[in-house]
Amino acid sequence: MIVTSNIVNDLNTAFQLINMGTNDKIRQGEQLLQQIRGDIQYPKVLFDYFQAYEISLGLRAAIELKLWFKEYRNFDDYQAQYVQNVVQTIKQHIISAYIVSEAPLIHQLKDAIVYVASRDFPTQWPTLMADLNQFLAHPDYVYKTLKLIYKLTEKYVYQSRSDPLYEEIIITCDTIHHNLLLLAKSLIQQIEALQNLQLSYEILKTLLKVFYNLNFQDLHPHFEDNLQSWMEFMKVVLRLQPVQGVEQFLFKCKGEALKCVLLYAMKYRDDFGDLIQVFSSEIWNVCTQTSAGRDSDKIVLCALRYFKTLIAWQDMKAFFEQNIKILIESLIIRNLSLSKDEIGMFSDEPQEFIEKFFEQSDLESRRAQAVELFKTVTKHFNQQVNLIIQEYLQAYIQSGMNGIDNEIILINLIIEASTSSFTSKDGTIDIILSQENVLGFYTHCLKPKLGQIFEMQQQNQSVESKFTPIQLAFYCRYLFYFRNVIDKVELPTLATLVSKLQLSKKTTLSNIACYTAYSLINVRQDVKNYANHQLYFENVNISQYLQLVLTDCYNNIKQQSKLETYSLKLTNSLINLLKQEIFNAIAALCNLLQDLLKNIKLEYEFQNVHLVFEIIASVIDVCIMAKNSEAANQLQQSILNQLDELLRENKGDVTNFVLQIYSLFLQVQTNASSYYQNLLQNFLEIQNWNESNSSLFQAYIIFFQFGFQGTNLPTAQLQTILKSIVSHSTPSYTELSKFLIKSNQQWTNIVLAIIFEQYKIQQQSQPQISSKSKATHLSQRLINKEVFLLLAHVFTTYGVEVLVNECSKISPQLLESFLINELGIIKSISQRSERKFIFTMLSAILFSGSFLSQQSWNLVFQAMVENITLKKRNPLKFMGRVTDREVTSSSGFQPLKPVIARNNPDKILNDEDKLFSAQFKTYYSNPIVQQQLPIQQLLTKQQQELLSNLIQSV
Repeated sequence: MIVTSNIVNDLNTAFQLINMGTNDKIRQGEQLLQQIRGDIQYPKVLFDYFQAYEISLGLRAAIELKLWFKEYRNFDDYQAQYVQNVVQTIKQHIISAYIVSEAPLIHQLKDAIVYVASRDFPTQWPTLMADLNQFLAHPDYVYKTLKLIYKLTEKYVYQSRSDPLYEEIIITCDTIHHNLLLLAKSLIQQIEALQNLQLSYEILKTLLKVFYNLNFQDLHPHFEDNLQSWMEFMKVVLRLQPVQGVEQFLFKCKGEALKCVLLYAMKYRDDFGDLIQVFSSEIWNVCTQTSAGRDSDKIVLCALRYFKTLIAWQDMKAFFEQNIKILIESLIIRNLSLSKDEIGMFSDEPQEFIEKFFEQSDLESRRAQAVELFKTVTKHFNQQVNLIIQEYLQAYIQSGMNGIDNEIILINLIIEASTSSFTSKDGTIDIILSQENVLGFYTHCLKPKLGQIFEMQQQNQSVESKFTPIQLAFYCRYLFYFRNVIDKVELPTLATLVSKLQLSKKTTLSNIACYTAYSLINVRQDVKNYANHQLYFENVNISQYLQLVLTDCYNNIKQQSKLETYSLKLTNSLINLLKQEIFNAIAALCNLLQDLLKNIKLEYEFQNVHLVFEIIASVIDVCIMAKNSEAANQLQQSILNQLDELLRENKGDVTNFVLQIYSLFLQVQTNASSYYQNLLQNFLEIQNWNESNSSLFQAYIIFFQFGFQGTNLPTAQLQTILKSIVSHSTPSYTELSKFLIKSNQQWTNIVLAIIFEQYKIQQQSQPQISSKSKATHLSQRLINKEVFLLLAHVFTTYGVEVLVNECSKISPQLLESFLINELGIIKSISQRSERKFIFTMLSAILFSGSFLSQQSWNLVFQAMVENITLKKRNPLKFMGRVTDREVTSSSGFQPLKPVIARNNPDKILNDEDKLFSAQFKTYYSNPIVQQQLPIQQLLTKQQQELLSNLIQSV
């Protein structure tokens, strides 16, 4: 092929400009490259160029060639055909060029080959694997060849199976299998002869990766016919002894070999079955030789996954019954002890350590995989595991209960063997280990040591002089997990003992102690009844213990340099349990809250800021319940200046919280009424209700609800505000509307007129639904659902007749028209509380009078039955939202719990489906209705049966 010198010269100039490095020169070089990229000879010029020029310019050419082939991979058929002759010429020589190249050129060529092969192999490049296969037999080129084959076959693992892919795998295996097997045998000979070990290990590792890729989709006949040879090769790899200086390279090879064995065990069980027991012995022998370092992670992780797969096989039961202790000792116990990384994390990264310590957030570590394996072992071999743990427990007691490492392993064994069902919120619920072992450790081992700790605390001695912080942390872990098993009479004492540990100088231990004390005093009344969230100690007077824990919290927070989540959660929980008992320490609480508010200004972290305001809200809430205005005034006087300062800083989240605190203060007689009245007047100014402040609207409205109690509402200003936020479709309009409607029935017509005026505007401007406008349409439907909920609020406040009459005053057919337009919402509404409100309202509209025309009645009735049918078919979709969730980040308005409780939300306790059925049963019992209502035409046969069953159940 003739290549014009002009292209070469232009390419040379472009690369030189780019290598100059200045922005202008690079831009000029890129522009020149852009001009010649469309030339059909461009890739051939690049290929010749990088071989002929010095390294910097040659590397640039290789990179450009790689990028060109990346684009070529996505060419359409015409484009590919147009350049096929040029590409074919390059393909004839690129493998040889790759083999003789060195870094960094070789990396660019490898990627280029992978790109072109992904389009052309095997149909347009049938010789690719044959070209590579000849280099597999050449000692000098085998490593480069294997690395390229690995990259070419990598897609066999992640691509879904298809006929073209399967054809490619067959061709690849047919071509290179023989030389791969020869290479495997020769590698073992070289390694056993200690020849060039590091390179030999690198080649071995890559060979094993290629083996994994080739076998991932299916077992090729060549591999099946040579199964014994390949598995003997894997056994030899696993048995290879480490040589000093290159141990990490061997461990990586063993990890890859284990991965291959695991693949065969999982996917080709029928072919591999006879070898499973042999490999099981080999694998736990290998694991006993591994170090705790990360270089052994792959071996251990593969082994743990391997046995987790096999342990459930019925035909392996006898084998594991005989070897269960070996499995536990070689794989599980070794990985339940504390690693150096965990010890370092305990000192330096408290939050990450605690997440792994209690919530098992590390899913891929050795420890996490060992735990998963142990749970599976305990489930299938419960009796044997109980006996083994009992044996370890007796040995530990007889040894004098010495040795921190053994103690920690035993604690972990008991916890992990017990927690088949666990949530961090409730501790261990269903214990599959015998209680004899669980309580045996507590009674004979842990309790005596806790007694020693208690005596040292009583004598003001340093507990950490005898027990290490990490040892104390594991005692807490045991109490945390088994708080539902330990006698509840002991929990208050344990909580006070653990609480003292929060005064430790070790932040991690302090936080663990707070979290454990929190869990001990918040144990649920019935841990297995998920509908009953009542706390056990709400009905048991343990105030003397709680006051001691609160004192510890006070001292702990006083010594902290920053806000700590766990101490704040514990403090808030104590206030809610102590209730009026906190008045004995109101001065100290005021002092504490002043310090917490100071810390907010020093370091802002949303979760902790939220908890600080929850604590303040809880204290005020207790004052409200006890009608203790004196205590509320004392608190208000101590923190009002700080709250006002925070309010003036106008930080969205903090402003929301401050206004909610003010709304609580307004519910007890305080001495700051003029201050709040000034704020109310300020918030009535329309400039406060612009879109940039929308995250504050909810807090403004809550503040209004209590600030305007017992006074005439400023009608004109509130109407202006409502019109403004409705016109911007701000969701807060529903809360303001509810407040206004509930304050006075006269507001109902005003509010509905404003809402439906905007609804009409939206309906007129709503475009035809297309795929592009679908997201906008869904957003619009959510707004319309809010209108539905507002109508339901009017219904629950004043009844169906007021609702219908007020809508009729605006427009005679307004309500009927809205229901028909929004049938889609009726059919699909699934959130539990919203569905209750809407269905209760609709049942009243359908069955309490002649509010709809017969045609509209039929359509609404059909929509409701369709929704009920969908609920029966997919009940999970209709579950209520989780409201008691952990708050970790700001997401707009975040209500404080006492504010939610005192905001008087509408409550409908009836089962909406039963209510609908009962009212329909009464309605349909009228013979005239039975004649006029064409049930068989309105409902499908399935819906008729469902409705009949519902009627019979009421």
